[in-house]
Amino acid sequence: MTTVGEPGVAPVDPDPPIQPPTRVRTLRPTRATWPLWAITAGMPVMFLIGAHGLIWPLVSVVVMLRLLSHRETTFPWTTAPLVVFVLWTPLSFAATTPSALPIFTYRWLLFAGCLALLVWVVNVPTDTLPTERIVDWLAALWICTIAFGYVAQVLPHLDMPSPLSTALGPLGRVDFVARISSWHLADNDEFLTTSYARPAAPWAAANSWGAAVGILTPFFVRSWLVDASRRRRQAGIGLLVVSAVPIIMSANRGLWIGLTVALAYYAARKAFRGKFGAVAVLFAAVALVGVALVVTPAGGLVNDRINGSGDSNEARSELYVDAWKGALESPLVGNGVPRPTNYYENSPPVGTHGLLWYLMFIHGFVGLALFLGWLGLEVFRSGQVRTTLAWWAHLSLVIALVEVPYYGLLPHVMIVGVAAGIAHREATAAKELRAALAAAHVP
Repeated sequence: MTTVGEPGVAPVDPDPPIQPPTRVRTLRPTRATWPLWAITAGMPVMFLIGAHGLIWPLVSVVVMLRLLSHRETTFPWTTAPLVVFVLWTPLSFAATTPSALPIFTYRWLLFAGCLALLVWVVNVPTDTLPTERIVDWLAALWICTIAFGYVAQVLPHLDMPSPLSTALGPLGRVDFVARISSWHLADNDEFLTTSYARPAAPWAAANSWGAAVGILTPFFVRSWLVDASRRRRQAGIGLLVVSAVPIIMSANRGLWIGLTVALAYYAARKAFRGKFGAVAVLFAAVALVGVALVVTPAGGLVNDRINGSGDSNEARSELYVDAWKGALESPLVGNGVPRPTNYYENSPPVGTHGLLWYLMFIHGFVGLALFLGWLGLEVFRSGQVRTTLAWWAHLSLVIALVEVPYYGLLPHVMIVGVAAGIAHREATAAKELRAALAAAHVP
């Protein structure tokens, strides 16, 4: 295996020249691409059979085996911190008991899958899997997630074993396995005097649903609104409008923050280059949201969510303080597993409610520094690649970085790895294009 070094490139233009699409769009996988399809466009199928939670580590193992079987696999230089992270974190198991091994391994495989998918996307030939198809499949996962948001409002209390969990017998009734393989559509939460169905499927919980929508939204925009036919763009605008209902009903403040930061960041990048159309879109979006909150029931929901979150905020504060103290007790390898709490009945364990705190408590400050160092490096690096596809992958990485303090991002880190892989693909494509143009001008 070798390491690829990449020289710096020109600063990104968020609005580079648009090239007319020439590809044939398809959601069908091939023998070579089914692992990525299974966790993106194939997620509705995975949910119907109950494999939506178990497919992630399986894909991780399959992709890792594929990479290890090819000696010519190349690793982008920016993955160095992530490689060390994946090798370092198994040391955290020393702080746990043997009974924690299955869950510990499951979560470790998600981070290993993040690295494996990144490297696989970089190495798989574009004629086998075009970058545009990866984006289309990620956009399909966004549509699937939004669609389940509507289903959750119709069947908010549906929570039953899936065909797979039933077929697994006693194993399917194990709490962790049941939680990630059952048909669970919504988390029904109480805010003040009102009960709300917060969409969860095809993810494990409402917060996971919100984190996914945030990370996937840039890919939906790229697939359905940019470089799209007129009919596809019109359909995309319609889908974007109707997505507002489950996004608001999810009561995910973190999702609202992530999308707001992304839109503001996009508008700022455009404005710095003298293009103020995105700024106008930003103000128009703020105005439309303001009107919607006044003239629709959404305003009451948002108000209840903000005013009725005192217990949630207090519990999170306690979790953060205890996560910090726990990390200080074991700063190198962490504590291995979340620690139960007794803040109140069914209070969440320490080491949850945010990837930042998970890494700090579970894997110590070393693991935290390695993973955040990698993610920060990918955000910075992707922001310098001057292609349209790289820009939307960069924006997805920015949203992921914003979500790190308050969303667990498991299994979302594997999608983050795909986004980083797309950015590296585009960096290579841009480099090759510059070289070809330079050669064409040689006398």
